[in-house]
Amino acid sequence: MEKKKIYEFDRNPHEKVCVSRGAYRDRNYVDFRVFFTDPATGELKPTKKGITLAEDLLPQLKEAVFACEKAQLEELKYVRKTASKVAA
Repeated sequence: MEKKKIYEFDRNPHEKVCVSRGAYRDRNYVDFRVFFTDPATGELKPTKKGITLAEDLLPQLKEAVFACEKAQLEELKYVRKTASKVAA
């Protein structure tokens, strides 16, 4: 399987995170990689920043993302609760 980009989003005005699928030695992988725009050519080029995971680890990655979201929401609730006490 040739490496195929399946999703991308902006990290900042100069960088994108690209998600691609590919195979190596009969195993399927997903690669999350930061790309930058080469100022000379305007072409997207990969950086060393990223992670490649076997597709069978995607459920654990999904759980990790949900745990991060949950922690973020809990922190936001705490900040709001603290701010409302200070305002009172």
